[in-house]
Amino acid sequence: MATLPKIAPLPSNAPEFAHEFTKRMRERKDITKLPSVRQSQSIPMLLSARYFRNGKLTLEDFLESAVYTTYPPDQVIAREIAEDILLGREKEESKPEAFDRNSVSVAVKSDALAAALDQIRREQELAKLIKKEKVEAGYEYLLELRKKEDKTLYGAARDYLTDGDIVLRGISSDEELKETASSELKEHFGGLSSQDIQNSQVLECLDDVCNSPNAAEQIASSSLRGDSDIEKKFSELCSRDPSTAARALRQMEELGTLSEVQQKSMENKLRAALNNLSEVADYAYELRRVPDNIDQLIKDAAQKFSLSDAAALAQKIQDATGVDIMDDLLEQYDEQYDSGASKNVDLQQLAENARLNDHWDSLVKKEIQRLIENADSRSSPSDFLRSMLAKSHGQANDLPNQHAKEQWGNAMQNLADGAVARSPTKSHLRQTVKHVSRLGQLLSQETIRQSGERLGMSEEEILELINPSYEVIKKLIEAGVKDFDRLHSLMSASGLSSQQLRQLANLAAQTGNQGALGAVAHEDLHAALGTQGAGMDRMYIRGYGFQSSIPDQSYDKDRVDLAFGGLLGGPATNIIKIWYSYRDELSPELKKRLLEIAKQLLIDLGMRYARQTMGSSMLGGIQESTTVRPFRIGDDIDLIDLEETIDALLSQGRTSFQVIEPSDFLVTETYQGHRAFYWALDKSGSMDSPKKLGMLAISVMAGLYGIKKDDFGVVLFDSVTHIVKEIANRNIAVEKVAADLLEVRAGGGTGGAESIKLALRNFEYTKAKEKIFIFSTDMYLSDQQMCEDLVEQMKPLGIKMILLVPSFEHNSNAADRIAKKAHGIVLDVNSIDELPEKLLRVTNY
Repeated sequence: MATLPKIAPLPSNAPEFAHEFTKRMRERKDITKLPSVRQSQSIPMLLSARYFRNGKLTLEDFLESAVYTTYPPDQVIAREIAEDILLGREKEESKPEAFDRNSVSVAVKSDALAAALDQIRREQELAKLIKKEKVEAGYEYLLELRKKEDKTLYGAARDYLTDGDIVLRGISSDEELKETASSELKEHFGGLSSQDIQNSQVLECLDDVCNSPNAAEQIASSSLRGDSDIEKKFSELCSRDPSTAARALRQMEELGTLSEVQQKSMENKLRAALNNLSEVADYAYELRRVPDNIDQLIKDAAQKFSLSDAAALAQKIQDATGVDIMDDLLEQYDEQYDSGASKNVDLQQLAENARLNDHWDSLVKKEIQRLIENADSRSSPSDFLRSMLAKSHGQANDLPNQHAKEQWGNAMQNLADGAVARSPTKSHLRQTVKHVSRLGQLLSQETIRQSGERLGMSEEEILELINPSYEVIKKLIEAGVKDFDRLHSLMSASGLSSQQLRQLANLAAQTGNQGALGAVAHEDLHAALGTQGAGMDRMYIRGYGFQSSIPDQSYDKDRVDLAFGGLLGGPATNIIKIWYSYRDELSPELKKRLLEIAKQLLIDLGMRYARQTMGSSMLGGIQESTTVRPFRIGDDIDLIDLEETIDALLSQGRTSFQVIEPSDFLVTETYQGHRAFYWALDKSGSMDSPKKLGMLAISVMAGLYGIKKDDFGVVLFDSVTHIVKEIANRNIAVEKVAADLLEVRAGGGTGGAESIKLALRNFEYTKAKEKIFIFSTDMYLSDQQMCEDLVEQMKPLGIKMILLVPSFEHNSNAADRIAKKAHGIVLDVNSIDELPEKLLRVTNY
């Protein structure tokens, strides 16, 4: 079978093709209507018409002329015969074969498949020939196009088509080139350049561009076409959209379609239409110049834009034109500060846009003064100023020059002095001084003295705040001062060495000063007990999962009793951290004693934080229902229903109420109580710090008391999982959960997938309407992808996921990915004191 065309697509071959086609068609026995002489004439006539229209003929034209002139029921056969002629196939003579009855059925079944395959093969061969023919025609046309003296069409088309496109698409005439390039140009409507609009005139599609959905392109192209109503359309666009009008004006200027009078008139209309700095920035970006009325718009910006937004627009103007208006903006914000601009300025924006500028200095001073005045209208002015100081103090590191840093330092000094001057009590003053000092901010001694005198402090107490030191603390202990808060505040602020703490502890033990010994214990338990070991901050640098073997140590029993008693005078959250720090540093007797204290405090903390989180009749936050149930440990006593309780007791036949059990009281159930919590607690090596472990243990206990205990589950995980309590297990005591949490040891890898599987399984055993899964970890997971795949099941099952992470150290990227997959939230907690408020917010108690 031939692979090259037998007939070239030339007009002179049309009669020969028509004759051969009709001859073969008449030889077929399966056609409906035999072709006539008229068809032999029609084929050359159709091909002649195409030749005069297109300037050439193709094999596809020959094929279509044969098919279109054939009676419709026979067009499939006509296509087959025409392809055979064009491809040079000769009719194969069939050889006689012996009749075989067994092969008849097989032949009949294969006829349809053979016919289909033969059709596919013919069309593939013809397509190759047609494609080759088109490529050759495109190449010949490209050569002719390059030889032309007028390269305008070629240059315009080359912006949208490469030489390769012209050849491979088989473009062979100017009309076809214009049509193809125009189609490509119109694909870019909305983003046309001035050159594109100019090209549209060459490609004869300017009218189409005049109907572009983009108003700027409409006006610019209409201007090139010579429309008489351009100024009217431009004026309407200015009033409607000055930014787009600026683009239209730029394109008309680049096209050169405007007279000098028209250009000035349009620019004046555009300038008059500019209403704000944002439109000025767009004007500058498009036209690479600033309008004459920019000063008035800069003045208005102080009332319309935040300082950060205005600075971003000023940068856009500077990038486009080289004109820096930032100093002028700062001047306006400064001058209009008292007349409304203050609402658009804050310390963070001033830090982000610091300048070596007198008006910036003035704005910083005014903003600090406003904050101090605003603080006086709040319930706790000192706390407000402390929070603002903590938020703004660190921004000094990002300021661009030394002058700005000095001004910022003075501003922070004023905030710190304001917080000190507004401290309401002696204890609060000490905490404020301690807080400010930890930030590294120096305090005015005069302000401290004035505040101390206002609160009735003695000279010694004031000197303690101004210059806390070992000698001052020692004198206080010798004088018999037992105030834990006062002594502990001084110790934590003085940066005492381990040796100094031991000396103070020995002095406190000798004088029987329990408060002083307790303050030392919160800094260094070994120093307070008189035992050997490192301090809390220095000893917790061992490897993950470390467990030391501590021999029995001799100690003074009276001193130990005094120290443990004083230990209870400090914050319970710190005692939990002390347990995790020292549990492997103590002898068995002392360890057991500290464990009992820590366990009881952990339970108490859980109850206290649960009440804060759940709310009460005083705190608010929950809604009562008409259902009552027996009182449970941890329930708010404000929810006790005395009428229901007395009625239930009388219905039981009780006549004596001298002995009443807690379960005899009935409390009103809350709607929000019908929840199920499941905690997965990370105890891997990366969680090996007292602060992290303490935070997670307390938060679990708060959750346990915060809802019904029979809807609560806990699992601990590292490279393996340890189940503390499953939701279906309703018989585990609170003390058992607390003990398990206190015995948690961080170590091993971080694999959270198994704990997530356990959570999904546990939620199947609860009838709670709301299911909450809390994943407590620092997010350094070894099976991140597996965890992401599992948490995707949470949302469809109605499970809300909260990722509880320590804000001071966690993998934020991994946390965000998990939260996104689960449609959950990331809750970063810096200290356990933040937990109630944050859980209250995210769980909508």
